[in-house]
Amino acid sequence: MSDDRSKKAQRLHRTANAIKKQLRIAKQSVWHNSKLLTQPHRMAKHHALDCGNPKCLVCHSEKIFNKPSIQEQKFIEGHKDEDS
Repeated sequence: MSDDRSKKAQRLHRTANAIKKQLRIAKQSVWHNSKLLTQPHRMAKHHALDCGNPKCLVCHSEKIFNKPSIQEQKFIEGHKDEDS
């Protein structure tokens, strides 16, 4: 039973840390959105620098133009060394 409680506590702690990080980014950014700062739990599943528009060329250019993201590019570069 205590294992279940500790798992839930860890989940809540990770969520709280993610919210704190995104709030810190939102406070420092040029696009200061007061709605996000007054309702901090909105940052649990929302990134501070993401405008929220799925067709935005700045935020979602990888999805629109089918380009690999930076993480995917790093993964591909890392596995090129193993193949050769």
